[in-house]
Amino acid sequence: MKKKVIVLGAGIAGLTLSIELLLKGYKVTLIEKNDNPGGLCSGYFVNGHYIDACLHWLMGTKKDSQLYNYWKEIGAFSKDQKFISLPTLGSFEYEGTTITFYRDIEKTRKELVEISPEDESMINKFVDSVIAMANLMAKSQKYDSETESEYKAKLKKIPHVLKSTRMSREDYSLKFKHPAIRFAMKNCQTGYNNMFFFFDLYGIFINGNADVPVGGAYYMVDRIKNRFLELGGELLTNTEVLSIETRDNEVQLIRTNKGNYIADEYVSCLDPKYTIQNLLHNKHKVRFLTLLDKRIAKRPISSCYNIYVTVDKDISYIDVPTGLHIDPIKIGTNKTDFLLVRPYHYDECFKKDEKTVVSLFVDQNQDDYAYFMSLSEKKYKSECERINSSVIDAFIKRYPELEGKVELLSFFGPKELNKRTNSSYGAIQSYSFTDKGLFYIYSGNILTLSNLRLCSQWNRSIGGTPTALLTAINMAKKI
Repeated sequence: MKKKVIVLGAGIAGLTLSIELLLKGYKVTLIEKNDNPGGLCSGYFVNGHYIDACLHWLMGTKKDSQLYNYWKEIGAFSKDQKFISLPTLGSFEYEGTTITFYRDIEKTRKELVEISPEDESMINKFVDSVIAMANLMAKSQKYDSETESEYKAKLKKIPHVLKSTRMSREDYSLKFKHPAIRFAMKNCQTGYNNMFFFFDLYGIFINGNADVPVGGAYYMVDRIKNRFLELGGELLTNTEVLSIETRDNEVQLIRTNKGNYIADEYVSCLDPKYTIQNLLHNKHKVRFLTLLDKRIAKRPISSCYNIYVTVDKDISYIDVPTGLHIDPIKIGTNKTDFLLVRPYHYDECFKKDEKTVVSLFVDQNQDDYAYFMSLSEKKYKSECERINSSVIDAFIKRYPELEGKVELLSFFGPKELNKRTNSSYGAIQSYSFTDKGLFYIYSGNILTLSNLRLCSQWNRSIGGTPTALLTAINMAKKI
């Protein structure tokens, strides 16, 4: 008789784990509170316009890499899947100077030195270190099992990168003299992670292992869902978990708005804090995650306020993405002078009636979430209207030729992200490392429960879609 497993949450982790268990002969029921799977990796349509709420690039698009094979196994890529290789990781504009991180990194080196000859020594250290990281990542295929000590041993050969594991992006930016380079280094990545993660990402990017699957998140998740169903999995949508009922050291059943469900094993791929506090009523705790939460000031949560607009004009000249230095706008608890513009002109899926979807993105954290949650419904609506208008005005100020061509399509902030996914603080990533450290790895075990495990992007910093994939594959092996 097949052993039955109930998986909670049909995000990337839940879908991946469920597929891996089905391949190993288990019977799997996957429970999802929304009407479609995907979790934080999702897309949706507004007035016929497609919005990708997650993917701007995806680790694991290089054929025969370990990650690529994992994505293929769960059905993320079609047989004839096409990928878009963006020429840059982004351009950043500061007071008339543009800093661009090209896929052709020697072009980056050349332009940076031309912009700031006095920074040549630091520029060479930066570029040489990215190249060294690219070589390291090309040789290493141990994404799923590497420990921090193993990784640091490899990084000793790249001392400039190793030092960056103890340095925020802002601190690293101060090593350069030119204000535009400082601005670009500080804002080169979304979220609140230290400088090491940009070295890591840029290395993967120049290796060609971080491209964009045509169609983005919505279509990718749909393929994964179909793979799950073809293997015989049971998907329960619009089914909200109300509680996890336990007795002694075991889960007895899962209580939902549509009835109770029983299995041999249980895995929660939901936010661990939500699982422990809301579903287990704090009767069973994980000390490691509790400590991370207590240190949240130094391990801040990365969220966002994301506005989507349509532009009724050819905007193919705007780089993907473009970071703008803007007049400060209060969004959440702080004022920001940085706006990340991501035009989706590279993929026909995002174009309709000659209009192109554009994302206007601002970082947020746990304090911003608390602020938005404290507002009354009326005040919150008013505040969002002010923010949306101010951000769109800042976008048009930089591109005045778009006056009268920009229309608000949709938006979401930490509050909406929490409502859809139960993600703590409306997070889009797990706990970050702004200064010291590379990553943490949590086993997923709850010592006081023998048949429940936790499995999500939160099991390993810095989270994200590939982390959810790898965590789920490792969890399947353990089960």
